[in-house]
Amino acid sequence: MRSFIYWSGQYLLAAGSMFALLVAIDVLVRGEAFETGARQSLAWAVLAAAIFIGSRYYQSKKGADAAQCRPPAGKR
Repeated sequence: MRSFIYWSGQYLLAAGSMFALLVAIDVLVRGEAFETGARQSLAWAVLAAAIFIGSRYYQSKKGADAAQCRPPAGKR
């Protein structure tokens, strides 16, 4: 099981990158003011990152491994 620092770092990375992407879309593509776009983007990024990292933590706690990490099955 990974430490709290690892999961905190993953959360900050996910929330930060989602925030930057959402702000860029709001301001550059949709043409909204930065103040309006930043508030909404921050709220969505925090919520989405919490769900994303929460599900990754849950899967990690259950011991669900990725298919790439399993050794190949032998010939039958």
